[in-house]
Amino acid sequence: MNNVNEYKDIVAYHPGYYIADIIEDMGISQAEFAIRMGTTAKTLSQLIHAQANISNDLAKKLSAMTGTSIELWQNLQNTYDKKRIEIEQAKDIDAQK
Repeated sequence: MNNVNEYKDIVAYHPGYYIADIIEDMGISQAEFAIRMGTTAKTLSQLIHAQANISNDLAKKLSAMTGTSIELWQNLQNTYDKKRIEIEQAKDIDAQK
């Protein structure tokens, strides 16, 4: 799954999109980021590739790792989920036309 979903003018960014940017900005590997964050490289990879969602535990770890709030990560996940629903609804409406 791609960490950016688009349909017409609706765009949904999975939180993993931002995590990948943070890792790149830090100049470290995903494996190193995972170690520092206190999770597995597999879990981090799943997040980056939109194959897993941000749980409360992961939001807490990301918050500590990045100096951001837990709520930021929860809100990013919630916004992504809502946008995915909007995309599916728009596709359904277009399919009925």
